[in-house]
Amino acid sequence: MYTISRFSQLCKMSTRMLRHYDKEELLKPVHVDTTNGYRYYEKSQLETALLINKLKEYRFSLPEIRTILQSSDSTLFSKMIYAKINEISNEMSRYRQIIEEMQELIEKKVDLIQAERRSYDIWLGMRNEISVVSQRLQINIDDMDRYIDSFYDKSKESNIQLLSVPSAIFFDEEFIPDHCDIEIMIPIIHRNDEKISKEWQIKKLPQKMVATTLHIGSYDYIGYAHMALEEWTENNGYCLDGPPYETYLKGSECDCHVEEYVTQISFPVIKKGMQ
Repeated sequence: MYTISRFSQLCKMSTRMLRHYDKEELLKPVHVDTTNGYRYYEKSQLETALLINKLKEYRFSLPEIRTILQSSDSTLFSKMIYAKINEISNEMSRYRQIIEEMQELIEKKVDLIQAERRSYDIWLGMRNEISVVSQRLQINIDDMDRYIDSFYDKSKESNIQLLSVPSAIFFDEEFIPDHCDIEIMIPIIHRNDEKISKEWQIKKLPQKMVATTLHIGSYDYIGYAHMALEEWTENNGYCLDGPPYETYLKGSECDCHVEEYVTQISFPVIKKGMQ
């Protein structure tokens, strides 16, 4: 058997990391001396240690690595590998987009922050009563497009006729990207023969006064549009009469540059004192 120090040298892991993997039940020593607490490993565990290193290099989390190590299902392993490939590919696409934006900044000598502090036109109007199909989700914000795509696919199977583009309400008090509380809504022609999934609901949005503006460009700077609506609402004697929502008029589905995205932000409002 090997001491933890020697095993650390063999597998290129720190002793601190080996102790952590013991705690996480990824790589437990075969023997722990009850008198002094020394940990000992055997030769066959080197393979497991090297596999852990490789899976970490492949960007697997410790819970994912534990699942792989504890499962003998080769099909599950393949599915997890393919999922990780897709995840890394999406991340690479995002990095390529960031590099393009950075190169454009250099070429045009743009002041990044000042460029995004644009002015917003605000419109006030009446939203008519409309039926929507909706689903409340707790998801990673990066998966939102995938959920919206599946929404469209399932609507065909369920005999639901969609009228327009999707909107989203964000219910979180703070932004937690990997666990967002979101309701996705799409206007529909409501009949009585839709085969509604138990995950969905059809509801009517009542007639309301709504203040809106358009944000053109990356979602990263959409906060400025929300701020403009908040200031307009306060300065004109209105207050919120329901949760704000975003409507994605033009987005990633159009295969265009992010600077061409068009998002409508809507604030249901009511005159102060009339609530």
